[in-house]
Amino acid sequence: MLWIMAAGVVVVVAHGLQATRLPEPADGAALGKLPYRQLLTPARIAWLVGAALAAQWAASVSPAWPAWLVYGSSVAALVWVDAYTTWLPVTLNWLATGELGLAAILWCWLTGDAALALRMAGGAAASLIFWWVFWRLSRGALGFGDVRLAPLAGAMAATLGLSGWFSALLATTVFGVIWGLTLGRLHPAPGSKRGFAYGPALWAGPFVALVLAATIHS
Repeated sequence: MLWIMAAGVVVVVAHGLQATRLPEPADGAALGKLPYRQLLTPARIAWLVGAALAAQWAASVSPAWPAWLVYGSSVAALVWVDAYTTWLPVTLNWLATGELGLAAILWCWLTGDAALALRMAGGAAASLIFWWVFWRLSRGALGFGDVRLAPLAGAMAATLGLSGWFSALLATTVFGVIWGLTLGRLHPAPGSKRGFAYGPALWAGPFVALVLAATIHS
């Protein structure tokens, strides 16, 4: 377990450092976006490492744990950027997607678990469709970065079965509402004038479903 947590921390810090070197979006300054380079503070790095440690602890006892390890590190760094800037950088998104996909494919190939591969693909597709429709209906309230993030969360939730996928969706919705009504009002936008970041809620949903599943089966 310790080596899993250590690997996750190394990966998440590497991705976090990479984020601070990303080019700024053209409209970022006009919208009051926090510059990526300002993410590199001790307090913000501590939050990133803390989230990674908690995620790796959960990943060590989860199905398809290599994919969960990536989800708790590479994808964690992505939503960490979103939490402070309300931006989900495309570069980091595709990097995390590729790493998660590779980890899932290798695990399913090594275990010969074709059913798990199908569940993850189905969960990713269902989440992509659901959040794409929500994005279209929200008229700008939801950023398209969240649509790109949704398949990653959906794939991980689907490792827990259909009930896990729905539990993650419900947890994401509840957590997003709580975040929006409380912290979103106190700090209308962490680093931006565009509202509040929804990525952390989307990322946390599968972990809530994982904890619920572990509690029920314990």
